[in-house]
Amino acid sequence: MSVPTIDLTDPRVYRHWTTDTVRFSDTDAAGHVNNVAYAAYCETGRLAYAYSILLPDREPEESFILARISIDYRRECRWPGAVRIGTAPVKLGSTSITLGSGVFKDDICVCTAEAVVVFRQAGKPAPIPERIRARLEADR
Repeated sequence: MSVPTIDLTDPRVYRHWTTDTVRFSDTDAAGHVNNVAYAAYCETGRLAYAYSILLPDREPEESFILARISIDYRRECRWPGAVRIGTAPVKLGSTSITLGSGVFKDDICVCTAEAVVVFRQAGKPAPIPERIRARLEADR
């Protein structure tokens, strides 16, 4: 599965959403959300997606592990409030999936990310099972 290039800043591309709290501890000396917090928001979305779409029925030895993440910081974000994180599949390989994320505060996209996650079975990369591929296709 390879989705044509999508605009990750467009909330309409996401079918899966979760929220996270913008904490005061997420801010830096300049008063805006620090880059590390953006990575944590993307992680919140990625894990929610993994547990509801990718591995809701996972076997104990199955997991996805983050292999790469690329984040584009698009707008300043400040405390307090909440962010909504959209997550969608962008590309499906034999053992990996690229997930796109958009983080939105007050309906404004503050960052986008692409993360490559690798399917592992018994601690080693393995082909993505058909049951997971079918869920990804259904989520497009």
